[in-house]
Amino acid sequence: MAHKQAAIEQWTADPCGASIADGEPGSRSYFDSLLAGRRQYAPWMDTALDYEGAAGLDVLDVGCGQGIDVARYALAGARPTGVDLTPRHVELARTHAAALDLGARIEHGDAEALPFDDAVFDRVSSNGVLHHTPHMAAALSEIRRVLRPGGEARVIVYNRNSLHYWINQVAFHGVLRRGLLEERSMAGVLSRTVEYSTIGARPLVRVYTPASARTLMRAAGLTEVTSEVHHFHAGDTVVTELLSKRLRRLRDPRTLERIGRRAGWYVMIRGRRSA
Repeated sequence: MAHKQAAIEQWTADPCGASIADGEPGSRSYFDSLLAGRRQYAPWMDTALDYEGAAGLDVLDVGCGQGIDVARYALAGARPTGVDLTPRHVELARTHAAALDLGARIEHGDAEALPFDDAVFDRVSSNGVLHHTPHMAAALSEIRRVLRPGGEARVIVYNRNSLHYWINQVAFHGVLRRGLLEERSMAGVLSRTVEYSTIGARPLVRVYTPASARTLMRAAGLTEVTSEVHHFHAGDTVVTELLSKRLRRLRDPRTLERIGRRAGWYVMIRGRRSA
């Protein structure tokens, strides 16, 4: 319960994505800038989350935040529902959906105990959320439960095999800045350094290898499980940020994409409910 309360405190003070948006939260202009900021930050998500392929489907976004993915699915022709643990996120997602006249359904709820009946969604998406929940296995089981037979889950979490984790989190924050000495664990370091916070909040942050994430998804009863790795910016590590000032290659989007596919900060796992 403490971890979930910490998450609520974190994203009540600093709603997800707020640092890349301009204007008054809840306004159309603010949400437009939030959508634009997401596209700039992670253009690969358009394909990874396959918004266009969800046209005509009932889609659930677990941990919907301010409603970015809910909006993208709705604009692509899906029938989206969002659910989030943080009441402030629910309030903002509803306001933003209304500002775009999307007609999306937004509910308050816990990923580990989803407030929906069995087998009611064709797809479940969760983008950068389940690495904050204490029991990811329970959340994945819930995702399988609410999927219809043949339905697909797409889940994005932080990648333990990433350059960002090993260089910025372990080497820089953990060793050079003595975070491991003070926190006694990488869990403590991650809680302190990964998420942007104006109030010093300490949400739970976990990292998963592609293999461990696939194992969890299979254990939840999902089949046809695959994974892929994405996302690398030169500024994602202190080393590459410095090198990019001298090496033009580290400013080339094609090079960054290749690095991202091998050692990016996010791993996406996909699975299907077979029955």
